[in-house]
Amino acid sequence: MPAPDTFWSYAAGIATYLAVLAVPGGLIGRAAGLRGWALAGLAPLLSYAVTGLAGPWLAKAGLPYTVLTAAVCTVALAAVAYGARRLLVARGWLRAGAEEPPSAWTAREHWAVAVCVVVATALSIAVVLSARGGTTAVFQRWDTVFHANGIRYIAETGDGSLTGMGTLNWYPDGSFYPNGYHLVGALVYQISGTSIPVTLNAITMPVAGLFAVSMVALIRQLGGRAVHAGCTALVAAGATTGAYESVSSGLLPYALGIVLTPLAVVALQRFLVRPGVDTGLVLALTADGLLIAHSSALFGAVLFALPLVLQRWYRSLRRRPVDGVPDGRSAGRVLGGDILRTVPVMLVSVLLAAPQIFGAIGFTSGSYPYYGWNSNLSIPHSLKLLVTFQQVLNRPQIWLTVLLVAGVLAFRTLGRMRWVLMSALGISAFFVLVASYGYLPWVVSLSRPWWNDRYRLMALAAIPLCLLAGHGMAELQRWIARLARSGAWARSRPQVLARLGAVTGVVVIAAMAVLTGGFYRSANATAVSFLYYNGPEGSVTPPVSADEIDAIARLGTMGIPAREKVLNDRMDGTAWMYALSGVHPVAAHYDGGGRVSPDAMYLARHFRDYDTDPQVRAAVHRLDVHHVLVGSGTIRKDTPIAPGLTGLDGRDFLRLDYRNPGAAIYTIVR
Repeated sequence: MPAPDTFWSYAAGIATYLAVLAVPGGLIGRAAGLRGWALAGLAPLLSYAVTGLAGPWLAKAGLPYTVLTAAVCTVALAAVAYGARRLLVARGWLRAGAEEPPSAWTAREHWAVAVCVVVATALSIAVVLSARGGTTAVFQRWDTVFHANGIRYIAETGDGSLTGMGTLNWYPDGSFYPNGYHLVGALVYQISGTSIPVTLNAITMPVAGLFAVSMVALIRQLGGRAVHAGCTALVAAGATTGAYESVSSGLLPYALGIVLTPLAVVALQRFLVRPGVDTGLVLALTADGLLIAHSSALFGAVLFALPLVLQRWYRSLRRRPVDGVPDGRSAGRVLGGDILRTVPVMLVSVLLAAPQIFGAIGFTSGSYPYYGWNSNLSIPHSLKLLVTFQQVLNRPQIWLTVLLVAGVLAFRTLGRMRWVLMSALGISAFFVLVASYGYLPWVVSLSRPWWNDRYRLMALAAIPLCLLAGHGMAELQRWIARLARSGAWARSRPQVLARLGAVTGVVVIAAMAVLTGGFYRSANATAVSFLYYNGPEGSVTPPVSADEIDAIARLGTMGIPAREKVLNDRMDGTAWMYALSGVHPVAAHYDGGGRVSPDAMYLARHFRDYDTDPQVRAAVHRLDVHHVLVGSGTIRKDTPIAPGLTGLDGRDFLRLDYRNPGAAIYTIVR
């Protein structure tokens, strides 16, 4: 039967996910001294950090990863942070406060920004909900089946290791994969009681809302205007190339890494302004959280945040005021002090994430194939895609381009955030390099953390571009407010003058909402819909059909033991078998072979020769195969069903147990 798809199942999934993001990271962050928007922004990243670290370390200790053990790890880490901070404060070795934002927001401004974040989150949920209208809740893109199977595997087995969930497809040894996304997903799946498809949807729905709160936390930490923060939250919820484009391609952990990347600046700025055990622990966990969310997120965070550090050092060279540095300190001491104080923080980070780091080193030096995308767009075309926030859609987001131009022209009013322009230029140049010269070997090597993929680099470039576009929108509000204040009618009305900023802010946001059609909600829904159709609607048949889902549900009622594997095709929707029913397939991922079991590959080619080929019978025995599920259609239009699984009707070694228009289940009878 189709995956459950009710209002209450989605509500339970989303509420559980938000709680899992808020509670563990919130406890640790508050224990480490975080408050306000810094706490709100960093809590989700800290939650991914603690769960992502707990899973592999628990596996090494021989302990299961469950809701209880994850909670124990959270409480233990929060206790360490709280105890260390209280001890240092009591002895006078730590004086908190300098790391807080340099300028204050009024209570009204805090509430206004919070409303913008809520609206951004609601827009994100609406985009995903409307994107999947008329389709099954099952995602159709390539890697989504791996993520779905991985979440269920961790939840059912308690194996939080970095190779465990890979054993579903690359048995018996598995394959390395950073599993922070799946560890959080397993908690959501266990607590909410929803199906795996609904769990994945619930995790995906608020993705742009996370992007919005990360942007707000960054702007607040650096003393930006509240109107800049609110406008940027809405821009982040409207830019297709920010969160939605990665989601549309099925790059779910990558999208998570992108929306959390701005938080690297929050943690780094707090540590640079006031180095300490508490701010250092937050920075170390931030680095680990990004690595755990997606390995490229840490590399992207370095590219994004480096201009902040360069701006700091440049100001010290020019003998200008630098946050957290006493007047008169030499540039050499500032630079050297920043580096020396960061070294122990990075050492702690490396020690905590040792399983992920050594696993990644072993993986990249192993035999897993790496293929570059070899993009060769013209430079003008690459620039056009960049500034119009457009890749998977045919229509450019012109109004965001207008805001971006306004933000760049007004960059001098960014204050402490002028480094964002340098970040935008640097990452944009990197995107153009990969988009236009992605076929050159040295470009492939340079962009390997992003798989030489221009779509991934566009998402990274969208972070500073959205900050600049939000700044342009905020400057438009400032210009309108100044124009209104200069009028005689406003000067004669003190009450009007007092509320002019808020009124003009509402007017600008409302006007932009109208001009963009609800911050491009419909356009973004079209982009995200590719996740459910495996491409533009109507052009590609979804590989996971309703008939296959019905057949998988029937398999789940047949009492097949966990030790057995069901033979299936490697490229059709039956790879979702484990995620939907808990039954183990021979092929649990869409892949062309590579490190896959030789027995699995041999059966795909020759299973129909079971009667005459002893190697087929031996492979069936080794894999403990007693049933076969044959679906219809594949994820690639040019790839047919494996030859060994065609023409099975009438074979005397098989019994047909179930058939519908798109799938059939057979039992091996001898």
